[in-house]
Amino acid sequence: KLTHPEWGVMKEEEFRPLTHKHQNDLEDLHRNGQFIQDFYFWQANLGGYCMADMVQKVLVSSEGAFPLVRRIVDGAPHPGRKRKKR
Repeated sequence: KLTHPEWGVMKEEEFRPLTHKHQNDLEDLHRNGQFIQDFYFWQANLGGYCMADMVQKVLVSSEGAFPLVRRIVDGAPHPGRKRKKR
């Protein structure tokens, strides 16, 4: 059975996935054993500028602090953006 990791936050008792780029960046760090405490990124639906702490498993934004979640879900991972042919 095919599964893949998904990164997001729990907000209002609901899982909100991060954008695919941020998920990929966090997963690469996770795979390499690099649990960093200050991963900064922008995500509009979480209030803009965010900071993820992979050690304490929390994400802080202007809207507050939310649990950072890495869960394993069924199915293939998102293929990512296709590069334009030149």
